[in-house]
Amino acid sequence: MTNKGHTGARIDVIVVGAGSGGCVVARRLLDAGLRVLLLEAGGRDTHPLIRAPAAFPKLFRSALDWNFETVPQPAALGRRFYWPRGKVLGGSSAINATIYIRGSRRDFDSWGPGWTWDEVLPAFRGLERFRGAESATRGVEGALPVGHRAQSHELSHAFVESAAQALGIPQASTFNDGELRGAGILESNHLRGERYSAFRAFLKPVLGHPRLTILTGAHVLELLWDGPRAAGVRLRWQGRTLDAPAGGVVLAAGAIQTPQLLMLSGIGPRAELARHGIPVRADVVGVGEGLQDHLAAPVIFRSRRASLDAMPEWQALARYAWNRQGPLSSNIAEASAFSHARPGLDTEQSDPDIQFHFGPAYFRDHGFQRAPGHHFSVGPVLVAPESRGRITLSSRDPLAAPLIDPAYLSDERDLQSLVAGVRQARDIASVGPLAEMADGEALPGAQAESDEAIAEHIRQECATLYHPAGTAALGDGEGAVVDRHLAVRGVPGLWVADASVMPQVIHANTNATSMMIGARAAEFVAKGL
Repeated sequence: MTNKGHTGARIDVIVVGAGSGGCVVARRLLDAGLRVLLLEAGGRDTHPLIRAPAAFPKLFRSALDWNFETVPQPAALGRRFYWPRGKVLGGSSAINATIYIRGSRRDFDSWGPGWTWDEVLPAFRGLERFRGAESATRGVEGALPVGHRAQSHELSHAFVESAAQALGIPQASTFNDGELRGAGILESNHLRGERYSAFRAFLKPVLGHPRLTILTGAHVLELLWDGPRAAGVRLRWQGRTLDAPAGGVVLAAGAIQTPQLLMLSGIGPRAELARHGIPVRADVVGVGEGLQDHLAAPVIFRSRRASLDAMPEWQALARYAWNRQGPLSSNIAEASAFSHARPGLDTEQSDPDIQFHFGPAYFRDHGFQRAPGHHFSVGPVLVAPESRGRITLSSRDPLAAPLIDPAYLSDERDLQSLVAGVRQARDIASVGPLAEMADGEALPGAQAESDEAIAEHIRQECATLYHPAGTAALGDGEGAVVDRHLAVRGVPGLWVADASVMPQVIHANTNATSMMIGARAAEFVAKGL
């Protein structure tokens, strides 16, 4: 028999998950005068490599990673895909590549009333402490330091010039003004060579606050109820099962575990709940549906210039420890470019379908595979996926991972975009300064010339770019899980504040938008309690 107890004093709001959305919503609710309990299944952010931006691949498959895996993907040779997700204070913002980029004006306008670009821009600005030229779209008084790194590799600057030339696009100083167009050096949430996760930026400065309680190693099992209202959570902590009552609950466990926790608590599609013998609290058909992710294909060239990974690891560590400079102060993916790659796309009425992530290094299989010599990677990433998958339960066991099915490449248009992206990556490396620095193609190589050969390379080598979204989507229709104030349909006292609420995944990296969602959720929760 498990021992059930209580966590202590009455809490106004429980936030489940200390990731990008959860840290921001917790801080904003605290600032609004509420008593907040933040629950994180992972541990503290004390691992020394968290601070070093380029060390993020070393954190994959570690104790800081949920180490998820998809179900077999039929359109990708039946492969199971590794999905890293942060299991630590800061969540995935503590183990990602620290790319700071918003979606486009068109992205947010498509989300509808309450979420247009003009309506979300103040929340974006409120997050930032931007170091750069004064701009009406940027904020300078927020907690998160963002801007260009002090230094970027010469190969990254060469990529920007070559991509602009090859694709006929301008060189961009930023991708954060509402338009995803051009080629440019990426902004990062760094300061003086160190990562600033959502936890470090928003919660570390207020850890001693009397109205804030943070529990690590706290695995939430299900919601508690007061009639139809969500009134707290049951959690496993330090070997005990505890009940934590609260005035309201915010789920910020991410696009995988937020829908899992909803279904475990009886909120979700009736048939899925019945399959596991879970009593139905609210028949919300969209829970777990609509999963989208950005899929990346590696295109790697040998380099005539020393690459970022040329320095021996011990030397890179020593230099970083000494002055926070050198290879580990990079974020690897230093530059980017956006392209309408698939033939027939309307360049005026649609956002790009491909975002190139450029790294002055050999980046394949999440950085696990290495190769001797110097390399650079021009990775096309599908940022307009047509395929949609789902999250379902593997069992009623809250400690068991759910079933993750992104349905990669199930829509043929996705494969067409990536094939076109591989060809454009080759075009970029064949012109301008990057052509002078290239020394032949390492992957996929000269043997992949036909569309089918390129497609086979994609099926074999493609990987997640770590941007799952859409599994508890906001909206007005029957498929929507949360309303436009992020409240779960039919469940008073319950909100969602993470990437699962995106009705469509944005056409860029999702970390900044997840923090924006957290900031807006806090406004709605504070008014709705």
